[in-house]
Amino acid sequence: MEILLVIAYSSLFVFLIGKYNFFKIEGIPVQWIKVGLILKILAGTGVGFVYTYYYTDRLTADTFKFFDDSRILFNLIFTDPSTFFRLFTGIGSQTPEAIIVSNQMTNWYDTFSPFNDNRTMIRLNTMLRFLSSGYYYVHVVFICFLSLAGMVAITKVISREFPHLTKPIFLVFLLMPSVLFWGSGLLKDALVFFSLGFTLYTFDKIIVDKKTNFEWVALFTFSLFLLMITKFHSFLLILPALPAWYLAASGKLKGPKAFIVMGLIFLCLIYVIQLLIPEWDIPELLARKQASFIDLGKNSGAASYIDIPVIKPDFFHILLMAPLGFITSLTRPFITDSGSAMMTLSAVENTCILLLIIWTLFKAKWQLISNKALPWLCLYFVVSSYMIIGLVTPILGAIVRYKAQALPFLIIFLLLLTFDRSKSSSGQMKNRQ
Repeated sequence: MEILLVIAYSSLFVFLIGKYNFFKIEGIPVQWIKVGLILKILAGTGVGFVYTYYYTDRLTADTFKFFDDSRILFNLIFTDPSTFFRLFTGIGSQTPEAIIVSNQMTNWYDTFSPFNDNRTMIRLNTMLRFLSSGYYYVHVVFICFLSLAGMVAITKVISREFPHLTKPIFLVFLLMPSVLFWGSGLLKDALVFFSLGFTLYTFDKIIVDKKTNFEWVALFTFSLFLLMITKFHSFLLILPALPAWYLAASGKLKGPKAFIVMGLIFLCLIYVIQLLIPEWDIPELLARKQASFIDLGKNSGAASYIDIPVIKPDFFHILLMAPLGFITSLTRPFITDSGSAMMTLSAVENTCILLLIIWTLFKAKWQLISNKALPWLCLYFVVSSYMIIGLVTPILGAIVRYKAQALPFLIIFLLLLTFDRSKSSSGQMKNRQ
């Protein structure tokens, strides 16, 4: 039955890709996007297999632990609908009955974020159970479709400013091994691509196409809210990028200056907020998250554990250590890092990226992006994401997974920095003659 449902829903989504204009990107055959969905479903299935046969503890396997908790919440609708409604919506969820049920779920509580992103995945899996009959790989099909839609959205945003690179941009999202793998599993990562993609897509429509009607503003608000409750640190990082993007796109400030100014303003706000609202003490949250990762790595005997400097819950100490976090994320895993077959493949991929960066340094044409907004948004998101990941994560496997959300933006930035549209256009004209 599970295989039949997987085939049925996969066919439905392939049909929807061919039907709706959203999935039509100039320069990209719609068949590419359909094949992309199939590739993602295969990769998402691979994630399930890895966590089934390699990381066999379902209580700690990210792809299963939220799925398993959702069974508890879903079954509640048949025995206690009112408590189900309270837990599913979060409205009045502190009743004794609701607390008893939430305590049965191993991942309902999260102390590392002002907004509990664990519950987002549990609730998403609960919704999908109404359509999936409780089959895990049916959920994989749905999350792959959402992830693909987000990647299409980002491609459309960037290709508007750089139409000559539409195909390479899409292929970066689709074919980069770590992005394809981690961005296709039943994980928060795939939902981040969806929410981040539509945040950028709707914001682009609002500031460039001036679509300020209720529908577009509501969709933007929903996408940003979904990003906030899916991956809080990604939400925080994108907040200053949006006004910086607006300032750069409107010509009020040049691209790099806009992102530097908004970044500094945002850091000042974080410093003030931590003094006024203790629950929003970001340095404290980062220090606790790192401590949790270090304990996990040591206690589980993780083969890919590395030593990283312990950060203090101090705003200025974290700023001082941030460049080291960036270097860690950028360079690891390196080809000399030993480990499993998956780690070796990740190290080969990352080493190739480092070589690409070195090549780009010699070929860079900064004039191509000096008056543009989106390349600087890509660079900002990569640098800030890599800093956070490298600061708190001492496990190479986790670094590979978490930076997969920012990795496409790094490659796209390198593409935008080196490939000149004018030369490609003149080459096409010569070929036509």
